[in-house]
Amino acid sequence: MRIQRILAGIVLACGIVGTVQADTLISGPVYGGPTQKRVACQVFNAGTTPITFVSTGISSQFLASVPLTFNNCGTALAPNRICTFQAAASDQAFACKARINEANTNVRGTMAALNSSAVPLSEADLR
Repeated sequence: MRIQRILAGIVLACGIVGTVQADTLISGPVYGGPTQKRVACQVFNAGTTPITFVSTGISSQFLASVPLTFNNCGTALAPNRICTFQAAASDQAFACKARINEANTNVRGTMAALNSSAVPLSEADLR
């Protein structure tokens, strides 16, 4: 009985080591003032292998998730590619979050508050 528990513990430990851990990229808040019309989060895969998205989202300063109006990130992003997800913006600060299955060492990104002409009013890096 004791040997079975030890073997079960070893199998469990090996299984945990082999699992993929999701990594989270989060931007600082952006606020472009009352003229901001939308916020956009860009993700760039600077690596040599595709990345897989677990989730993408934008939240307001009140920590409420806001509906996305555009998202071309899909479920995966090829190497040396950029994708974007966006939301309409009211007169408050916003931040974005992207969860990926891979380590973020080769993934970069920027969150921007944009005016009606798509000119950036405020930007923050994803970390």
